[in-house]
Amino acid sequence: MGIGLEQLTASVYAVRAYGPQESPLASGSGVVIGPGQIVTACNVLAGARTIAVRRENVSYGATLEAPDVERNLCLLKVPNLNAPGVPLSLPAAPGFGQKVVAASVSGTALAVREATVAGLQAGANGKLERIEASIAHDAGTVGGGLFDDNGRLVGILVNAASPAETRQRAVPASWIPEIRARGAAAVASYRPAAGDAPATAAPARDAVSGAAAPGTGASPRVGEVWRYQLTDNLTRKRQEVSYRVDRIDNDRVIFNQGGRIEFKDGRLDRIATPVGGEFDVAPPPGGWVPANVKAGSRWNLSYRQAGTGFDARLEAVATGESIRVAAGTYRTIRIAYEGFVLRPFNDLGSSRRGVPYKAVAWYAPELGRVVQFSAEYERVSEKLELIEHRFE
Repeated sequence: MGIGLEQLTASVYAVRAYGPQESPLASGSGVVIGPGQIVTACNVLAGARTIAVRRENVSYGATLEAPDVERNLCLLKVPNLNAPGVPLSLPAAPGFGQKVVAASVSGTALAVREATVAGLQAGANGKLERIEASIAHDAGTVGGGLFDDNGRLVGILVNAASPAETRQRAVPASWIPEIRARGAAAVASYRPAAGDAPATAAPARDAVSGAAAPGTGASPRVGEVWRYQLTDNLTRKRQEVSYRVDRIDNDRVIFNQGGRIEFKDGRLDRIATPVGGEFDVAPPPGGWVPANVKAGSRWNLSYRQAGTGFDARLEAVATGESIRVAAGTYRTIRIAYEGFVLRPFNDLGSSRRGVPYKAVAWYAPELGRVVQFSAEYERVSEKLELIEHRFE
């Protein structure tokens, strides 16, 4: 094949996602597309507090610049990374049976494997949506590149195509130039409807917990922002966390450019890009506040989150309590969770063990909002506190 190994060596990097206290969460690969820019699969970054891009003994800090969660493509900003960007194969789709090269990082070494295009899938618009390559799946390949014999990037590897994992799926490289635009389109394309409530109206539901509040119809609205402060109690590091309503599509409310999606009735649909620590990483189905919760309620729950390895067995108790946070003082329903969880504890997600787990959500019915949340387990002690609600 005409592609040069030296080109791939310079342009394919390992991507590492880390949780609290720099605990490793996931590992994958990424492809350099320009100065300081790497594309990877969004599922490599799930739950990440920090991101590192590595090759051999060199590591760079990275941040999420633009997510296209629907297509599973995330663009990373990597300051000081001067590696050359690869050319993209944009005009034409690869052919069935075409020879390709899959490049990823396994451990610290570049892994290059020859393959063939074993399947092509079109979307509803008739355009290419999925490429299947004849290579076995492993954790390091996710986010890696699929190249043609001219060294052009054909696709980004995302996951296994079959239970036997004899093929791996890729999304087309022609989608890469659209990542920023698709993220920004949620905000730029919005035009207020004639019946929109004024910006001073009170919120009607918890945009984060998914619990509905009675009495008003102003929320959710495009441009609505809830600001929190996330504090690591062990290191005292603080960071601001915002949840912004970017788009409302039929029965779904899209936050943070698709990072969080809820149903209009308040139920949590999915979280693709967690930003609020354990509040986003570990919620039960539907969120931390169940429908019609009342002080004095007690219940047990057991759930497992697909793709993260988080497996919880918890008891929940709801009581009444007043609480003061940066945004004000509220009468809340305090929901305390206690029990054990199983979750992965290495960068490949293969080691699992049970640890005690505690979490508390303070839900203010007058806001329809969780105003404070705390979580504790082996290496984590953190607090999420509401500091502001506004409309942009």
